[in-house]
This record gives sequence, structure tokens and C-alpha cells, in this order.
Amino acid sequence: MKNLIILTIIFSLTGVSKVFAESAGNKLTRGVVNVVTASVEIPKQTRAYWIEGAHITDHFLVWAASGAVWGMVQTVKRTASGLWDIVSFPFAKPQDYAPLLKPDYVFEDWPSDPDVFIFKRK
Repeated sequence: MKNLIILTIIFSLTGVSKVFAESAGNKLTRGVVNVVTASVEIPKQTRAYWIEGAHITDHFLVWAASGAVWGMVQTVKRTASGLWDIVSFPFAKPQDYAPLLKPDYVFEDWPSDPDVFIFKRK
């Protein structure tokens, strides 16, 4: 990580960063933010499952536990995606610096609206 910071500073001071598209910087930023905020997936998914479970069944604690487990899985996925973005930020892989995981950031689809729940009521 220390070497990455040093290389970033050297590139920005020497103008080499202009070789990279603006998206390379965005990719690096997205990677760092995702690594730092990945653990937010646990309360995010727990809350989404808790609310949805309360609408579907009386056993919403089972839904909350499921949400916590799914949040841990999403945390690992978001951390791995962030690390990939950090390591590969100079390269346009995947095509056009696209993220490996959607949404780009953990807070982009925070479930505050009933229409963003994971499961829909019939």
C-alpha cells in the first residue's frame, strides 16, 4: 500500500497520470472507498432482510440472521472488488474501467425506499 501511494504521488508530480484516462483515477478511488467501507454491507443487508422479513413472516429474526450472513458474503465480494480496482487501476480492464460489483459504492442503493428491498411482496 505504501508503494502504491508513493507511485501515485510520483505519477501526479511528473504528469504521467495524464496518460491514464480520468477513469483510472476514478477506478483507484472506487477501489479504496470499497475496501474501507466494505463492512457496511453487513448492517445494510441485515436491515434489508429484517424489513423484508417483517413484511413476509413473523419470523423476521431468521431473515435478519440471513441478512447478516449475506452481508458478510457481500463484504468479502466488495473487498475483493476494491482490491482488484486498486491493483489494476491503470488498466482499462474490465472494459472502460467498469466495476466488478454493482452498485459501485455500498451507499448507492441503501435500502430506505420500500422498492429497493431484496424480495418483493406478491
